[in-house]
Amino acid sequence: MTVTILVPVYGVERYIAECAESLFGQTYKDIEYVFCDDCTPDKSIDVLKEVVERYPERKEHVRIIRNEHNMGIGGTRAHLLSEVKSDCFCFADSDDILPENAIESLVKRMQETDVDIVDGAYQEFGNGDMGKSIMPCHDSLVKYRRKVQVGNLVRHQVWGRLYKSEVMERVPDLFEEGIDMAEDYCAMTRLVAVTTRAWTDEVVYLYRVEQQSFYSKELPRRGILSRLRATKKVLSFYHMQGHLPLSVEVGILDVYRIPHLTSSITIAETDEAIQYVPEHTTARILYGLLHSEVFPYRVSDALYRFIRLLSV
Repeated sequence: MTVTILVPVYGVERYIAECAESLFGQTYKDIEYVFCDDCTPDKSIDVLKEVVERYPERKEHVRIIRNEHNMGIGGTRAHLLSEVKSDCFCFADSDDILPENAIESLVKRMQETDVDIVDGAYQEFGNGDMGKSIMPCHDSLVKYRRKVQVGNLVRHQVWGRLYKSEVMERVPDLFEEGIDMAEDYCAMTRLVAVTTRAWTDEVVYLYRVEQQSFYSKELPRRGILSRLRATKKVLSFYHMQGHLPLSVEVGILDVYRIPHLTSSITIAETDEAIQYVPEHTTARILYGLLHSEVFPYRVSDALYRFIRLLSV
């Protein structure tokens, strides 16, 4: 089973050597590596090339591609996916680390279960500290799907998972330029509807938390607009599937909480961006309350949180 590890690169001169060393030091051998330079302004690519030279056994399996212009994380992930020719793929952010047996553990579990996606446990690390292991969700596929769809109950991260490459045929537009904040929500919320899943409790990813990724440093409004585009894409996908589950509607309604928390976006702008019409009675009630100018937001928010739990 061949695996491609996909790595976006921007502004990680301090971290990419440690990341690349962990990728090239994997116990699993049948790996191709594709790094995408998103027009990084620092010496990240020079550092990467120096590391590649120290791993001659991996060198012929390493490709470094470059965006013609800075595309952000959404466009960069899309470019990386277009380069996949292997049986499976996974993502690694260029400031993070993979334990040496990460790919071997994920491949083994995929071969045992023959599912589309395998999740693993991960640990946060930074400033010299290592956090506790965060286990993948152990729920049934149906319940897991609902948790992903409503949001904020399980993480949507795209790293720390192994995907069969054929999933790209089911959701061919997993990522796109302009969707940088919530690009993981946009991808995973659609993927869960058309894929099967298994997990391993082995730690397969170390997530650096001592600094925010460059890609998360959005201006508030820019980030919000990105999230709205992601939400509209999810809504369109489920409309095409012919069914809008309540759990998906609850996830969509989450963005209507944003105008109550920031002046960067209004309810009217949110409506215009998403063009969402509630279908379930519960969703219509929440939609109305979140649009109300007289109903206290703290009450509608509490009701939202309660319904989110009930919908899974």
